[in-house]
Amino acid sequence: MSAQIAERHEQCTVVAEYNAYGAMTLQSSRGKTYQVVGATNRCVARQLAALTVGEETAVSLRQAPGRGNTWRAVAVRAAEPPAEPL
Repeated sequence: MSAQIAERHEQCTVVAEYNAYGAMTLQSSRGKTYQVVGATNRCVARQLAALTVGEETAVSLRQAPGRGNTWRAVAVRAAEPPAEPL
């Protein structure tokens, strides 16, 4: 029996860039830290690799199987720009 794993959609800031092992650290706008240990496909991996420390992005994550609190990136989108004051 397998459990369905829900996706999390977060606005995040890059804390540690994507490395040669497919890992990076993201900090959500709500203060949660995500240890990303991979991507679901090459396109998502390329998008993660293009991000630099301090850059913001919207990301969809799924908890990676196994022990620990690790995540896999499912989708990456450009961060929403802040709303302009009226």
